[in-house]
Amino acid sequence: MSAYGAENRARLVAAEQVRIQYRNMPTAFIANAFVSAILCFTLRNSVPAGILTGWLAAEYLWVFTRYLQWRAFGRVQPAATEDSRWRLQTWLGSAINGLIYGVGGIILFVPGSLSSQFLLLIVEFGMGSGAVFASASSLPSFLLYFYPAMFLSTLPFFAAGDTVHVTLAIMMLMFMAATTHFAIGISRSIRNAVTLRFENLDLIEELRETSAAKSRFLASASHDLRQPLHALGFFVDALPEHTAPAGLPVVDNIRRSLAAMEDLFNALLDVSRLDAGVVETHTATVPVAPLLERVRFEFEPQARHKGLSLTIMPTRALVHSDPALLERIVRNFVSNAVRYTDRGGIVIGCRRRGQKVRIDVLDSGRGIPADQHHAIFQEFCQLDNPERDRRNGLGLGLAIVERVAKLLNHAIELRSIVGSGSRFSVAVPRGRAEDLVAASPEPVQPLLDSDVAGTLVLLIDDELTVREGMQDQMRRWRCEVISAGCGDEIIARTADLQQPPDLIVSDYRLRGDENGIRLVARLREEFNAEIPALIVTGDTGPERLREARASGLHILHKPVNPARLRALIASLRFAKQAGSTDK
Repeated sequence: MSAYGAENRARLVAAEQVRIQYRNMPTAFIANAFVSAILCFTLRNSVPAGILTGWLAAEYLWVFTRYLQWRAFGRVQPAATEDSRWRLQTWLGSAINGLIYGVGGIILFVPGSLSSQFLLLIVEFGMGSGAVFASASSLPSFLLYFYPAMFLSTLPFFAAGDTVHVTLAIMMLMFMAATTHFAIGISRSIRNAVTLRFENLDLIEELRETSAAKSRFLASASHDLRQPLHALGFFVDALPEHTAPAGLPVVDNIRRSLAAMEDLFNALLDVSRLDAGVVETHTATVPVAPLLERVRFEFEPQARHKGLSLTIMPTRALVHSDPALLERIVRNFVSNAVRYTDRGGIVIGCRRRGQKVRIDVLDSGRGIPADQHHAIFQEFCQLDNPERDRRNGLGLGLAIVERVAKLLNHAIELRSIVGSGSRFSVAVPRGRAEDLVAASPEPVQPLLDSDVAGTLVLLIDDELTVREGMQDQMRRWRCEVISAGCGDEIIARTADLQQPPDLIVSDYRLRGDENGIRLVARLREEFNAEIPALIVTGDTGPERLREARASGLHILHKPVNPARLRALIASLRFAKQAGSTDK
């Protein structure tokens, strides 16, 4: 239940009203001190000095006491459950000040001096009006000041008896009625505003809790769905060896369906990683031309298949950005353009705009209605795919673009005319030629099929189906595999090993509170060796992603493509061998 729930809201609102009044106190007691001094100075020749001194001393004593009260409240900052004492103090202080000004209206009244009387009236009216703004947040405080101050001040005017003075007294009573009505309205408005504030906070808290619950549900559902899909990938990879030639087309259809599901999960993972804040940026000054050329090379076959032209405008522009993430933005723009362009073509180019380089992807496609420009950057939004045909994409590309652009602090822009095409753009800071460092290509070690043969792998996964699928695949690669469902089991099965294994492959989420990261640390301690390790996980929750990143271990997310797993095993083994050689 939120801290701003209905059962607490009335108490919180009342406490906030008290805080508002205390925030207004400095203005109130400074105004009282200033106005009182001017009033006494002006009446010094009309009212006996003893009366003026006594009244002014009472008022300044009240001002000093009010100041101490305000300071004490600021130091204590009482909770909502402790505000009653402070509320009573404000009421008492207001009542005392009302009596001081009410008595002042009597003892400072100068018979026969209309100018002095009008000065007194102006002060009383002004202080009464000011009290509305200073104390209306707590209506009792206002009334306890206003009524004694104003009503007692009418008595000398009624006592004078003549028409003018009685009329002024009646006008003072009318002012009291009108101001009271006005103060009640302001007090109600303040209370409604404070109530609305806490209701909004309550809604925000509920939304946060709902979002957290949704994230937990999606993370759990994602994990549970990824487990069988992960195992299925390894079994499908093994199917051709056990299938007659006539059944191979069916196997291909299964593989394509599996690839579509993997694409969906990987896109969702990208969104989760960006939302979790675990994507690091590595900015550098790079030329745009090679980036655009790589994109052209990737998408030209698809464009040609649809009868579209794909043109790259020559450029020598340099930009300062994260090359991989910037390329991801452009790739998603071009993918979207190819998918939704039926005739004509796509043009990719750059324009310099001040200190920015704008990379444009223009197409002659269907165009996007103006009222949908914002919507297409939302997850799973596809304007021309009501049947959700997976061949037309997943509706996540532009959602990823928006998140990546925000991470890089790059502005994205869309201009489109229905029936005439669209222009997607990203504005990137210009790079300086002197910051361009030519990257020396690192030697690439070829990974042969035999590179994983003989690798001793410890495989830990609490799902038997997943474990069997991965184990069978690794053994077809001629790896030696020792598998188990938990840490104690794998340690028992490796008790007779004479040397550390070559690699640990562990699921992240194991039985009970055990997880793969802690198990890797335990196995390394058990073997007294820095064994290369790989965590395979179906978890996509932000907390899990941050923890996995912080561990420094290699992470693969289920479902894992078997070829990618094999390449990573070979790479880790090669790195281990290279390290041993260096020693």
